[in-house]
Amino acid sequence: MSHVQIVVSVLVGAIATAIVVIAYARWSRCPTSIVDTVLIAATVGLSILLWREAGNTPALNDDPIPVVSPNDLLSPVLTYVCLGLLGTFRTTLRREELPRLRALLTLVSLVVNVVTI
Repeated sequence: MSHVQIVVSVLVGAIATAIVVIAYARWSRCPTSIVDTVLIAATVGLSILLWREAGNTPALNDDPIPVVSPNDLLSPVLTYVCLGLLGTFRTTLRREELPRLRALLTLVSLVVNVVTI
């Protein structure tokens, strides 16, 4: 996989995350600041970048299941962990909606990884 594909995945992931966070904030009637939205989007984008760069090996990029590689399935795990770390240290994100939003953004990361690569 090329670095251009990775950058595209990162950008799509970050933008999709920002859209989902804004939509979720409206749906849950729990406002999220612009700073928190940007931090969450950056965290998801960075998690995709870190995993895709670290795991850019043929063994992890081969598709044993049609359309899905081990990289596609493992990248959202890092997204989940990184969002948990962000939620732990960012006090404005400590609320009851965060676990649901974290799970939703983990699914966004999975979809982005499968679709863009």
